[in-house]
Amino acid sequence: MKIKIKSSDSFEQNYEKLFELEKMINLEEKKEYHYKDEYGNCKIIDKDDFIEIFRYGQINSKQIFKNNKNTLFTYITKQFHGKYEIFTKKFEKENGKIMLEYDIIDGNEIINSINLEVQFIDI
Repeated sequence: MKIKIKSSDSFEQNYEKLFELEKMINLEEKKEYHYKDEYGNCKIIDKDDFIEIFRYGQINSKQIFKNNKNTLFTYITKQFHGKYEIFTKKFEKENGKIMLEYDIIDGNEIINSINLEVQFIDI
């Protein structure tokens, strides 16, 4: 199985890549998807009412997405340590796809708006 990550933001940065899904854990209360991207090991945790995305490696990050809620976002590199909030404007899951639209907030200022689509593909 493959995982396709596609995103665009308010700075017109577009990203689309296909990765090998290394591990999938399917439990009653959650699903976990593990893969590696160019920055490290990644894990997506899909629960009924929220999504968590983790990355460990060159970039370390933790994002939590809950529809119409502010949640925490931590972003760490060797040179930088940032703590932000995420406001999730769109949260949809259907037919092997997760679609998120969210703002990254620093203090009271929106510093970026992102559309993220995660698609699971049987190959």
